[in-house]
Amino acid sequence: MHLDTRLVADPHRNGVFATLAMAVSMFVFAYSSRFGKPPVLAFYAVWLPMLALPYRHLWSRLQRPAVLLALPMLALASVLWSDRPEVTLRAAVQYGSTVLLGLVAARCLTMATFVRGVMLGGTVVLIYSHAVGGYAYDVVDGSYAFSGAFSSKNQLGLFASLTLIGALGVAMLDRHALAWAVPAVGIAAFSLWTVVLTESATAMITVALALIVMAAAALLMRFDDRFRLGAVGLLVILFVAGTVAALQGGALDTVLGVFGKDSTLTGRTYLWSRGIEVGQDAAPWGLGYNAFWVEGRGLAEELWLEFHIDTFTGFHFHNTLIEGYVGLGTAGVALLASWTLGLPALAVWCLLAGRSTELPNNPDALRDARGAGAVFAAMAVLFAIRAFVEIDFFSPYTAGSFLVPFLLLSMADRVGDAGRRRQSLHVLAASQHRREPFAPDPAFPARDGGGLAAPP
Repeated sequence: MHLDTRLVADPHRNGVFATLAMAVSMFVFAYSSRFGKPPVLAFYAVWLPMLALPYRHLWSRLQRPAVLLALPMLALASVLWSDRPEVTLRAAVQYGSTVLLGLVAARCLTMATFVRGVMLGGTVVLIYSHAVGGYAYDVVDGSYAFSGAFSSKNQLGLFASLTLIGALGVAMLDRHALAWAVPAVGIAAFSLWTVVLTESATAMITVALALIVMAAAALLMRFDDRFRLGAVGLLVILFVAGTVAALQGGALDTVLGVFGKDSTLTGRTYLWSRGIEVGQDAAPWGLGYNAFWVEGRGLAEELWLEFHIDTFTGFHFHNTLIEGYVGLGTAGVALLASWTLGLPALAVWCLLAGRSTELPNNPDALRDARGAGAVFAAMAVLFAIRAFVEIDFFSPYTAGSFLVPFLLLSMADRVGDAGRRRQSLHVLAASQHRREPFAPDPAFPARDGGGLAAPP
């Protein structure tokens, strides 16, 4: 029996497998801590075989994934100076494999397959959480809120946000969008309702901004290149100016007040200050990846007790850059900052690279460019903002540690492919250019056989 490996690795033929693989991954990222090893083994079983398949698209342009592997490689190297090397080694291998398989997925999935898998997997995650129906005490907010099967309302809010974006992405990207319209709208409404139930300010603010950006990106992708360039530039300027003005005018406190928060972000700023102190003491290389939050470290246990966590597990500094500073020093901060800033930067680049003039008569390519640009923009905004209040892509077996590398490599490949396509079009146009012959002048009759024409 011969198995056609293209049904697994070829992005244009593996729709069924890739959708199921992405859906399984979403469930694993959500509940691996709840169900233990079996979901993690399922995650590896789905993606690891891809590394053995001899397909060029998996192994071409290796400089891009190599850049993104620098962060997990630094985490692994920190075993050399960690005072808890066994903890660092285990966590670094788990984190590195999560990032690596996210990069593999970026080369094996189309965006239509990706959003379909996110939507289906996220729906299962949300249904299970509603079935469990748990409420958890938020040690930062000091309140109880709906968390489903999660230990944190913010994590449930993240998966609901991703499911919402995935459902809207299916409506834009799938070639059978009309068939998906009703279930996609229903899932989007269910996801939005879940976000509201969590009462998570982080989830509600970030998903609102992500949806605004998603709508703006989808609209901009319908205009020609010059208008899009000017509009994106204007929007970036207005966003930066508006953000500065809002911060200076006290608008941030007003927004936080709507969600019952204060200027300290209910204890987060205190955590940040303590994290910066620890990072300064451990500079320049940090304590080692995942080496701070361990039993026996006095300051970690002090913070656990201050935030009423008697189990001495499951806590962090609620800021990705500060968590990186504590674990990996200034180099870790630099790499995490490049990921955080790279998300919106590449999303904007994708909006500008998807030139409508290059895809005039290809409705499938136009739909892919428009839908992908909108999904990239929404998820980039979601993860970039959350990086300053959560730890989404610096932990093993989490959605962010898989999806952020996936997004970064997918956007980089798309921008690079657009550049090569434009270059090929320019070369083709130049090769087809021919000098137009001069029109014959009646005053000078044509030569016959190289000599002068005979007089009439």
